Amino acid sequence: MDRLRELIENLLYPELQAHGRKDRARLLQEASKEPLDFLEWAGILAALVLVVSFTRYGVAGFSLVDRFAVMLANFLVAVPLLVVTVGPFLVRRTRRGLQKRR
Repeated sequence: MDRLRELIENLLYPELQAHGRKDRARLLQEASKEPLDFLEWAGILAALVLVVSFTRYGVAGFSLVDRFAVMLANFLVAVPLLVVTVGPFLVRRTRRGLQKRR
């Protein structure tokens, strides 16, 4: 599991390849404190609007159980969509933070 995590970190944050496990965790935590810039704010907002528009649904005439099932299905669709659409902006912010701390 640690090997997979390290592989993903190396893919997303090549700046970390020269650092050990403890240093990586500290550097990522510090870099994630970097404030979002305008492009990242705008991108996250656009991604949220897009995901909300994709996951809208009506519940008129649904029973309570059906409403709960639809809500759960909607949640299971929305979370991966948010990861795919918002994630790159959060990775961008962290990479900027890592580059500033070089």
